[in-house]
Amino acid sequence: MKHMAKRVVALAVMLVVVLGATIGATMASNITYTDIKSDAPVAMTVNGSEVKADEYAAYMLYNMKYYENMYAQYGMLGLWDDEESAAMLGPAMPDAAKDQAIYMRVVLQKFKEAGLSLTESQQRDIRKVRDDMRKQAGSDENYRKKIAQFGFTEDLYNNFMYISQCYAALNEYYFGENGTEVPADEELMQYFKDNYLAAKHILILGTDPATGEQKRTDEEAKAAAQKALDRLNAGEDFDTVMKELSEDSGLEGNPDGYIFTEGEMVQPFYEGAKALAEGEVSGLVKSDFGYHIIKRVPIDYEGQLENYKTTLLTKMEKTMDALLTKWMTEADVQTTETFDEITYQNVKDYAPADLAETDDAADNAGGDTAE
Repeated sequence: MKHMAKRVVALAVMLVVVLGATIGATMASNITYTDIKSDAPVAMTVNGSEVKADEYAAYMLYNMKYYENMYAQYGMLGLWDDEESAAMLGPAMPDAAKDQAIYMRVVLQKFKEAGLSLTESQQRDIRKVRDDMRKQAGSDENYRKKIAQFGFTEDLYNNFMYISQCYAALNEYYFGENGTEVPADEELMQYFKDNYLAAKHILILGTDPATGEQKRTDEEAKAAAQKALDRLNAGEDFDTVMKELSEDSGLEGNPDGYIFTEGEMVQPFYEGAKALAEGEVSGLVKSDFGYHIIKRVPIDYEGQLENYKTTLLTKMEKTMDALLTKWMTEADVQTTETFDEITYQNVKDYAPADLAETDDAADNAGGDTAE
């Protein structure tokens, strides 16, 4: 559930990339969301809004095409014709399609609730994607075949592009310049100070973190670390001993230490650093890597704030992905018996588009979709 929003948004980007569309200026009428009429049974509802079986099936086919293209990049063709691969990935397709349906409904609902409308630039982007695809396909018939590979009718594909731009508009509304959810610098700074600390360390490895190979026994690693600690206790400079003895592969890139919060370092290192006052040096701290001698160092919070803004916003869940995940998680989603009937094996039986001739559609419509 945590990465649900990122995945469905990435899928929308994938569709444009796979179909080879570009963005630019064009002149045509605006595209709006179409409430598609269908006699298909209801597969699910999202906050009371019905998702018919044909639309839900389209989202499943769309997710299946995503995986097909992804695996093709590694030379694995015919993903869904391979029984073993299909059996491994197939059971996840209903939930993937369900997430896609929730995304579509929730974004549209929140877009309307916020009283937003698409800008001319956003409308132009939608039209350009559609018009370039038509030109590339060579005819309206080939265009329809091409989008049918993804289970889409023209109306459903237009809706899909429209929702992608609604998401962009919501992102700007909430998290763009002067966005309603963007925290003030003072709030960011407080979070930075409350949650981040900095430390450098001398690391004596017991296990090579890159290969998992044992470099020393635990006793040998501890003894080597103790010798380093004895030198520090005798008055030697920490940085001098660190540069001479530390086996941290990140030392060269972080000579002044690391700035981090909980979860970004192994837990013993984090706890060991947090327990120190600034300038204080620890005793031996054991982790899965070996033994650390840690020195906590100060952070120039004012100087580092701009560098860490994006990281802080993500940690504070002040991003569009986090907000979308919250909306999707909180949505009232109900499924029906029809939902349970649709699987990756029979999904084409429920799809809204005529897929009978789509096996060769990519060639007929001007290009191979599995690049």
